[in-house]
Amino acid sequence: MDRRRFLAGTGAVLFAAPLAARAQQPAYGVGQRRKTYRIAVISPAAPITLMTETSPNLFFREFFVELRRLGYVEGENLVVHRFSSEGHERRNPEVATAAIRSAPDVIFAFSSRMVKALKDATTAIPIVGYTADPVSFGIVASLASPGGNVTGISTEAGVEIDGKRLSLIKEIMPTASRLAVLAPLAFWMSPYGSAIQMFAGQLGFIVVGRPIADPLDEVEFRSVFAKLQRDKADVVLVPDVSENNSNQRLVVEFAERAHLPTIASTRQFVKAGSLMSYGPDPADLVRRAVGYVDKVLRGAKPADLPIEQPTKFELTINLRAAKTLGLTIPQSVLLRAGEVIQ
Repeated sequence: MDRRRFLAGTGAVLFAAPLAARAQQPAYGVGQRRKTYRIAVISPAAPITLMTETSPNLFFREFFVELRRLGYVEGENLVVHRFSSEGHERRNPEVATAAIRSAPDVIFAFSSRMVKALKDATTAIPIVGYTADPVSFGIVASLASPGGNVTGISTEAGVEIDGKRLSLIKEIMPTASRLAVLAPLAFWMSPYGSAIQMFAGQLGFIVVGRPIADPLDEVEFRSVFAKLQRDKADVVLVPDVSENNSNQRLVVEFAERAHLPTIASTRQFVKAGSLMSYGPDPADLVRRAVGYVDKVLRGAKPADLPIEQPTKFELTINLRAAKTLGLTIPQSVLLRAGEVIQ
């Protein structure tokens, strides 16, 4: 794999933009004094304009809907500061510093790399993370006893999950041998990147293509998929990283143009047109993460809140995509699917 140095992007977007809304349920008990809460919400890739309750981005939509359900209403008893690196990873430390300077009661952040940048910048402000394995990334010492100021939700139950995804590819495409993995260079330098290399070798795959790089935009994804076509990739693995989740439309669109089957970590990609996914329900995980935000705002200490992992993983298959790609899904695989899109 070409691990060349990529040119960094031109800057991050850093500003806060509270949105007004109406309360449905108070975040304080009867007789208690009304309090205004302050939270910072951070993404390494998603535009700030998508960090809303009506966003097409499932992650942020579910986040703000769940906050409202718990009684936190922006413009009434909640102030939200929004921050994003907008796909420029080298700006993560700067974005983390800006979020800390906004002096929130709690910080909620997507991605292991962003949470790590926050932890390196503060030990005082509580952080709720939506991450991969926080132990592997050096964020906490253990899931059961995180200690320090970080807690949250882990979206994976270990690196073995990617091995399961690659096994599913082999069941559906037994002759496939050239595997592309849509992920940034930092992913390849993590335990997950090493594990995928190992599983790929065990299953007879050669990893082709190149990492996705800053700045993440349509031009970059077009370049990456053009490279995959030149490298004659057979299939694309789409890991659960913010760069992919924030650019779902581009991932699905360019994979379809290249006539490349994709297996993703969440079924949102399959609903948008990808071949299949295997993983937990991200909407459920986000709601559980908001529950941790609620607990911290009510006085709980992150050190006392064990980091939760998903316990249910589902296979989703898009038969329309399979037909377009000229693939026949074995009945043995279909029977294991939690959802089949006809």
